[in-house]
Amino acid sequence: MAERSSLSLSELNGLIKAAITGGLPDTYWVVAEIADIKQNQKGHCYLELVEKKEHTTVAQIRATIWVYEYRAISSRFLKATSEALRQGMKVLFLASVSYHEVYGLSLGIRDIDPTYTLGEMARKKKEVIERLRKEGLLDLNKARELPLLPRRIAVISSPTAAGYSDFFRHLDQNPYGYWFGHTLFPALMQGPEAEGSILGALRSIQEKSASFDLVVIIRGGGSVIDLNCFDSYALAAGVAAFPLPVITGIGHEKDDTVVDLVAHTRMKTPTAVAEFLISGARSFEQRVLELERRVIQQAGELLRSNRLKLNSYAQKLLLVPMRLTSVFRNRLLTLQREVLALLKQRFQDETSGLNRMEQAVRHLDPANVLKRGYSITTCRGKLVREASELRAGAAIETTLHKGTVTSIVRSKKEVQRHGKEQRTDLLPGFE
Repeated sequence: MAERSSLSLSELNGLIKAAITGGLPDTYWVVAEIADIKQNQKGHCYLELVEKKEHTTVAQIRATIWVYEYRAISSRFLKATSEALRQGMKVLFLASVSYHEVYGLSLGIRDIDPTYTLGEMARKKKEVIERLRKEGLLDLNKARELPLLPRRIAVISSPTAAGYSDFFRHLDQNPYGYWFGHTLFPALMQGPEAEGSILGALRSIQEKSASFDLVVIIRGGGSVIDLNCFDSYALAAGVAAFPLPVITGIGHEKDDTVVDLVAHTRMKTPTAVAEFLISGARSFEQRVLELERRVIQQAGELLRSNRLKLNSYAQKLLLVPMRLTSVFRNRLLTLQREVLALLKQRFQDETSGLNRMEQAVRHLDPANVLKRGYSITTCRGKLVREASELRAGAAIETTLHKGTVTSIVRSKKEVQRHGKEQRTDLLPGFE
């Protein structure tokens, strides 16, 4: 039996490599979607590229960008698009085809055209905006009525973000002494998991929406990249249809995101959001003071006007013959009673309105918060917000509506995750 002619696997792979190397042009411009992207310790970038049709992968290949090319390509791409190369991004790239006897077929990327990706990003953004418009969502949140004096604020942000700290500090240290209640709903503000995280925070707020006047979404202190989640349909639709007004301050000044477009109010930075709320409270106070001034002025004018009328009638009565004096006196008395009754009623109405406005202004005074049984606790001159800030034997001072109380910390209860309490005895002998 004649022996069959055969090749070793390496010989076959060598033939494949020779065929590819000799039979294909040096480079191609190719369009593909980044399914995965990683950078190793040496700086080389490794990608998985795919082509999809109706959510089905119809082609897939590995690609490499060597470190010396990746630095230039990624820097140029970031500068042009304000975004880093990421998973899910569609790109136009210049590549050479290579085949390795062990690792198989792959592409070596030589360049990436950022203008193509910009066009794709703009196209997707336009499609999202048009879909929101067709579904009647684009201006839905803008139609929500902003409370005259919003003070109960739900905040979606990262607790470690500098933008949140700026917002918190600017709001609490406003020069007018206005009080604002704000509750943080932590969320990731960038990266592939940001969209789901922010939507989860919105759902948590919606479950207790009666406890809040509005929602603030803020992000700051980081780079302007990784903001693609704010252009997604799901997040934009969630904000647009939210039952409370939503104010954004995500610190992205180059262009409005879709979430910015559908939000009730868009501010550039977290600090600008805080200033917007403070100026709204200031405007409300000034309107109340102006109404008070107008009520007092109108009441004075009404008194002067009727006094002049009374004086005029009195002068005319002096000229009337004696036989008509009684008749006109009765008419004058009747008119006087009517005027006084009208004036009294008008004054009472204006005073009631003024009292209501004054009561609203008083709610802004921190002293009234203390009157309702709340207190302010400090340790070494600093406000205490959580039990975890105190240690054993710490001296604390509690300010009440009338007077202060100085205490020594013996034990504390900390509220853990899921609302559970944990008691910690800090000094021996206390239970």
